[in-house]
Amino acid sequence: MTGKVQTSPEEKKPSPLKWLIPIALFLIFMGGIIYSRGRAPFSIRELPDLAPIDQNRQLKAAPNIELLDPSGKKVALSDFRGKAVLINFWSLSCPACLIELKSLGSLSQQLSGKPFALLAVTDDPRDDIKQFLDQSGLKLPVYFDINNSAHQEYGVMYLPVSFVIDPNGDVVDQVPGAADWSDPQVITYFQKLIELSGPKKSSP
Repeated sequence: MTGKVQTSPEEKKPSPLKWLIPIALFLIFMGGIIYSRGRAPFSIRELPDLAPIDQNRQLKAAPNIELLDPSGKKVALSDFRGKAVLINFWSLSCPACLIELKSLGSLSQQLSGKPFALLAVTDDPRDDIKQFLDQSGLKLPVYFDINNSAHQEYGVMYLPVSFVIDPNGDVVDQVPGAADWSDPQVITYFQKLIELSGPKKSSP
């Protein structure tokens, strides 16, 4: 008599995101072609709509979220104090996010060595993201949300969405939707943010 084969509860079921990785790679490839031709799908702007930098602006402190780096080490937003920070919330299941990733990686590379940090935050499984990055070849500083707490702290209701944090730890701007972050105007913006931000001097 042949018994039924029982599946061990310890066996891992394949992640539902696995099948999205080939689609993600295709979208990144197509995104590079589309950007090079000057067209924008998925309502992607050519440039992010960044607020003018104003030294006398009234800002609110950025929530000090905790994240995991690819090695599983905890990091906090406060660890990046003194740097201009761009927090980008994204997911493999978001087509517009995927097309935006290449320009985000370019932004990070162009400002390498400067007091700047890109935090590409996702709550996707780490194994899926690792496989995606390995296959795509993207050089992207990815961080993982802990129990979706970062998404909640920043009130993320849709993807992608980005937050610009100045070196003092204040939220300068919120940018909904995807855009080309690799444009020279964006690089200049962050360079000015780095230069103009700093401890506020008290009046004599």
